[in-house]
Amino acid sequence: MGSEAEFFILYLLYGLVFFLIGAAIISRDLKSSDLKIARILWIFALFAFIHGLNEWVELFMRSTRIHADGTLDAYLLCGQWITFGLSFAVLLWFGTELQLAMRPVLTNRLLAAPLTASIALAPVTLCYFLSDNGLYELFLRAIVVLPGAIVSGWSLIRYGGTKEALSRKGSKNLAYAGYAVFVYGAFVGFMPSGLRLEGVPVEVFRSVSALVILFHIMRALTIFDDERKLKIEQSLKRFHECEKLIALGKLSAGVAHEINNPLSNVLLNLEALEKHLSDSGDLSDGPRARIEAAKRNLDRAAKIARELLFYSERRKAEFVPVSLNEIVKSTLSLIDARRDLYDFRLGLAEIPDVSGIPWKIEEALLNLLMNAMEASPSGGAIEITTRVQGAWVCCVVRDWGSAVSEQNLDRVFDPFFTSKEPGEGTGLGLSICFGIMQMHGGEIHLDSKLGDGTTAQLLFPLNGGLVGE
Repeated sequence: MGSEAEFFILYLLYGLVFFLIGAAIISRDLKSSDLKIARILWIFALFAFIHGLNEWVELFMRSTRIHADGTLDAYLLCGQWITFGLSFAVLLWFGTELQLAMRPVLTNRLLAAPLTASIALAPVTLCYFLSDNGLYELFLRAIVVLPGAIVSGWSLIRYGGTKEALSRKGSKNLAYAGYAVFVYGAFVGFMPSGLRLEGVPVEVFRSVSALVILFHIMRALTIFDDERKLKIEQSLKRFHECEKLIALGKLSAGVAHEINNPLSNVLLNLEALEKHLSDSGDLSDGPRARIEAAKRNLDRAAKIARELLFYSERRKAEFVPVSLNEIVKSTLSLIDARRDLYDFRLGLAEIPDVSGIPWKIEEALLNLLMNAMEASPSGGAIEITTRVQGAWVCCVVRDWGSAVSEQNLDRVFDPFFTSKEPGEGTGLGLSICFGIMQMHGGEIHLDSKLGDGTTAQLLFPLNGGLVGE
């Protein structure tokens, strides 16, 4: 393979490159990253360390002229083959985990662990039973090296393609690192050590491939810097939105003071009109029902105004036992004028009361119904059901209208976010629902698929809920 000095330097740098790959990965603090690869990148670092150790074990054996002739020498050779096979078994483990991270299936994950473990233990076991070193080397290269390089290389390429929107540079270098792993696996899997290509030792090509892997892995790690920058930008955006909410809160407190008096005046006059018509005998059932509906809406508007003051003064809200079924019925009465335009379907089960503020729950349900009506065509079906679901009392609103796009689904609860045209929505409806459910110690879930409509769930704790704050 040339002079001993050249051989020593080549293998020294060869092993050092893999140690640098491992060091570049573990030197990064990836605990705060939400990227799936961050949780398993340490496995690639483990491969790099074990493989670097393997190359230095081989360097030690060749530089000290140890051959598999004596008992001690046989053990050293066996150890070198074990580290060689184990390193590529770990590489296969990394590739498998990355594939599963992109398609998380529990059954596949449970099967992948023993599969990788069996491949990792195969070199150890066979080292005791295979006396033919050539056959043993062929087994390792065909069964462990090539699958490990192919699976991990393909996984890096695929994962890189999914992160182009986050970081173009990081995405491309992950893919390039995957291609480099392919090339390195080919030089190791198909070509035994000591082989010469056009007079150049195959170890030189392996070393160059390893350097390419190191280069692109180090550049690919910038994807975590881009992720951190994006998180900072999102935090600043949320901060600005909080400032808007604070300003809105101050404004709403003033507005609440201003509208309370005229609302009270209108309500008093409406009651006086009702009494006058009743005393004169001119109040039939139809007008009486409309007056009652107007009074309920005025009372609800007054409560909303008072709630704005409660928030601005940080008062505590009173929780009482609430029947969700009754809330559903009272909410439907608020939209009585529009009920005939849609096909409302009720499925109210026998459910226990929940602890809450009735008109706040009514407000959340009304927001969901308004969204469902806006998404549905005239005559469209809107289904409202209640049930006990595990540890929750659940109210579900389902429509089969236009759905929320997948890219917007994670943002629908953000304040001021709306997919409607400017001037058609404030972006506060679902944000208000989210706040109301948090106040009640519950949860709100939204599932929406194009062509299948939207399902919204209000989940309240089964055993009484929380005390309002």
